[in-house]
Amino acid sequence: MPSTVKISSKHQIVVPREARDALGLGPGDHLLVTVRDDGVIEMRRRPDDPATELEGLIRVDTEPGSEELWPEVLGE
Repeated sequence: MPSTVKISSKHQIVVPREARDALGLGPGDHLLVTVRDDGVIEMRRRPDDPATELEGLIRVDTEPGSEELWPEVLGE
């Protein structure tokens, strides 16, 4: 359910309790803020170790013949 927030005179907002609880946010945590072309603002919890979020995005295929697809990844 959407929540309404108000921007303070210092341009700050309070993340609603429901969102903090759902994301497990606490003092000192960071959020990634993205403004989309359609005017939507997305806020996501920044992972503690962003590198772990990238694991598994690139898969090296081990099927016969796949070595010709990504020679630079395979070190050839």
